[in-house]
Amino acid sequence: MVLWREIQHADELNDMIRNGSDGPFKLVLKHSYRCALSSMIKSRIEREADPRVHYYLIDVINGRSVSNQLASLTDVTHESPQAFLFEGDRLIEVKSHMAISPAEITRRLDLISQI
Repeated sequence: MVLWREIQHADELNDMIRNGSDGPFKLVLKHSYRCALSSMIKSRIEREADPRVHYYLIDVINGRSVSNQLASLTDVTHESPQAFLFEGDRLIEVKSHMAISPAEITRRLDLISQI
């Protein structure tokens, strides 16, 4: 099973944010293949993936312009690794570095689902 859908172009990012047909919850991970911490977070997400979430990846080295566009669209200062959780087209949470927790994402979705 392929977990990640890589976002390489601005139009792919815009479509992903606007398009709710691929599920209500989307997580975008800004990831650097050069960073050990980023690789650790990515692996942790892969081991504990929540089936309610569609997972997207932005390579911050090769996709700098897309990474910057996400920062601009969300008004969130760039960090890496950084995880953006969307419900439909609405940003509901951003976490960076060691604050990115797959278990916490699942808990957050459980709370939202109860509402």
